[in-house]
Amino acid sequence: MKGWRTLFPNAWYISVREYRSRVRTRSFVIGTVLLAVIAFAATQLPVLIDFSMSTSQTRVVVVIQASAIPPDSEDLLDAQLNGASTGVDAHKAFVLSWFPAADVGPIQKDLEAGRYDAFLVIDRDAATGDLSFDLRTDIPQDGVAVKTITNAVGSLEIEDRLVRAGTSTAALRAPFSFNVAPVSATSAGTKNISSEVSTTLLSTGLIVLIFMAIITYGVWVAMSVAEEKGSRVMELMLNATTPLQMLAGKVIGNGAAGLSQYAIILAAVVGGLLAQGPIHKAVLGTDAGAAFGGLDPAVLGAFVILFVFGFLLYSLLYAALGSLVSRQEDVQSATSPLMMLIMVGYFMSVFGLQSIDDAWVKIASFVPFFSPYLMLARVSSGHVALWEFGLAVLLLAATTIVALFVAARIYSAGVLLYGQRVSLRQVFRAARVSR
Repeated sequence: MKGWRTLFPNAWYISVREYRSRVRTRSFVIGTVLLAVIAFAATQLPVLIDFSMSTSQTRVVVVIQASAIPPDSEDLLDAQLNGASTGVDAHKAFVLSWFPAADVGPIQKDLEAGRYDAFLVIDRDAATGDLSFDLRTDIPQDGVAVKTITNAVGSLEIEDRLVRAGTSTAALRAPFSFNVAPVSATSAGTKNISSEVSTTLLSTGLIVLIFMAIITYGVWVAMSVAEEKGSRVMELMLNATTPLQMLAGKVIGNGAAGLSQYAIILAAVVGGLLAQGPIHKAVLGTDAGAAFGGLDPAVLGAFVILFVFGFLLYSLLYAALGSLVSRQEDVQSATSPLMMLIMVGYFMSVFGLQSIDDAWVKIASFVPFFSPYLMLARVSSGHVALWEFGLAVLLLAATTIVALFVAARIYSAGVLLYGQRVSLRQVFRAARVSR
């Protein structure tokens, strides 16, 4: 308890030193700026895809030689080729130019000159009465464009047959009475597949954020400890501070530097998502803003709480394991058991998203080493009660406090271990006699 009462201000001084030494390095500044630029650019991929699709157009000229075709043929064929796309022709995958019965000679010349990509002639078979289609193009017959045109004219033929039979596609698709209700009055209600997909993507994204932060910045802490131990600076600092103070300062300082970098990257992501709409409108003339489906204040608050405690818990363990080696090159091997534990929690959460209400998911979400992942998945999916979240946070916080004192003893014992292969028994024996 004495070490706890005297944790500050020494821990604060150490954390400030660690933070400044980390963020002032050229690699940190360049890496942060580069990652922020990449993150912002990644959010604009939908705009780039839409732009590439808009500039890749198939120009089709349609000549109607048939005596009569369905009155909505132009709209039907356009909808089949371009889907639900709206806006001017410059933003459609297929640009259609319609001509009534005409001399195909000039059009054939335009086709040969490259002014059109395809020439579609619609006529009617005198024997069967069905529409017939003649497509002239140099586009590969097994390509997407020709297959799309084939499917589109097939729909037009079906529409023509329906009209001649006294009905139409619109009549067949007229709305009818259909009601979906839950099994009982106490049921939560019917599910929305788009909402579930959005929630799953959100949960996965938040879990990946925690996973990457713990690994990346936890290794920072371990590398910093190994560096000072290798240079014998740690022994000098322990003459003026306690292991608890030094450990807390290194975790807070390196953690704050890592979280600062993460905050800048996340800000770039959010800024990029918010800028999607204006950029899309400026480039393509239509709005297409990003949706933040499922990201409400409750989920965001739970993410911050679980993120902080999960990061602190694993960073303390990284620092303790980093003190057991004398070279930075040995950090990876020393922290490999911890990496395995992190990977287990991550994969459990990924598989748990597919069965979020299973008993094993609920039980594992209270285990402190796994709760930053699994409890977050349950919260973002809306499958957790408030008391369950509170209990998981209390267990995680209590484990973090215990880890602080255990890691401090291992940390102080690790200073004495140089140039030897450290076993688990040596760690516990040294920790029992450390101050």
